[in-house]
Amino acid sequence: MIYWDNNATTSVAPEVLQAMQPFWADAFYNPSAAYGQAREVRRAVEKAREQVAALLGADPAEIVFTSGGTESINTALSQFSEVLAVSTDHPATLRCVEGRGQLCPVLPSGVVDREAWRELLPRYGGASFSLANHETGVIQPMTELCETAERKGARVHIDAVQAAGKVRVQVHEVPALDYVSLSAHKLHGPKGVGALYVHSGAGLHALLHGGGQEDARRSGTLNVPGIVGFGAAAELALQQMEQTTNSSRHRENFLNMLRDAGIEVHENGAEAERLPHVLNLRVPGCTAEALSLLLESFGLICAAGSACTSASADPSHVLLAMGLPAEQVRESLRLSWNRFTTDEECAAAADIFVSCVRKLQAVQSPHTGKVTVYTPDS
Repeated sequence: MIYWDNNATTSVAPEVLQAMQPFWADAFYNPSAAYGQAREVRRAVEKAREQVAALLGADPAEIVFTSGGTESINTALSQFSEVLAVSTDHPATLRCVEGRGQLCPVLPSGVVDREAWRELLPRYGGASFSLANHETGVIQPMTELCETAERKGARVHIDAVQAAGKVRVQVHEVPALDYVSLSAHKLHGPKGVGALYVHSGAGLHALLHGGGQEDARRSGTLNVPGIVGFGAAAELALQQMEQTTNSSRHRENFLNMLRDAGIEVHENGAEAERLPHVLNLRVPGCTAEALSLLLESFGLICAAGSACTSASADPSHVLLAMGLPAEQVRESLRLSWNRFTTDEECAAAADIFVSCVRKLQAVQSPHTGKVTVYTPDS
């Protein structure tokens, strides 16, 4: 099996699993307790806080651990009474903005419409955007958008769930930046744990109330194995960021192999800077649903549709916001690899992809139309 859906989730790195192992059984103690064993566990949590902070160039005291990216985003956006977000943002952002904000449009490249951003910002005290898009990998001009927000008097939250560990982020160098959301399972850490960067001068009204953990910023008994694993994954990502950045060669090699085989492919978001490990493409005449199922049967796993809802028949709101016609949206697949991907794996994946496209094209005709996948709602 070739797993190329790493924007959805990644495997836990061996080093991360090893770091977590003692905290499932031997060191199971509640870090909030006062006895000696608990203090040892608390030290492990604080080490992880330092490791996650280093990924952002932040102070450890500015890191609040959460249950994942969704909670981090929801918590950050709850700090703003009204917020300007971006039309291609993750649903965790979009659903928080409903009824109390507005969405800034993007250009066909997927990059924020800077003119619209400037015009809309004065109406809002808060602004939010995904640093790297979860479907296309398109990277937003972080410093420029934040500088504009500062001039307009708005404070900023950045969803860095997909970007952290893949692109350099130094939060103290970015103006107006109060909050940054992270998730461990996007960078070879465990699921169920995330973090929220809170600028030292920003303050935070807790979303979850209870025992007052995390300096009363996020109550609930800490997920110690997850937090320790997040710390180890963050440290690994920081050490291997150059290797991850260089993975764009896999994208170019894969595309060249398809084109050399005579397969017509188009990249979505190719006009913009993108994460190096993401490729959102379409093959004219082949629906993504049919192609992804055929690819899976031959051992290549990828995503048709949104990062979190690829099982849904709903068209991608990201690609629609970029202006793609509905037919082209239904043809679009997302492939995303990881730091363990090899050139040999790319070659094998290209062979599978070419074979599956040809199989689909062979059974389609102007009379039969495209091969589609039936769903109860279709």
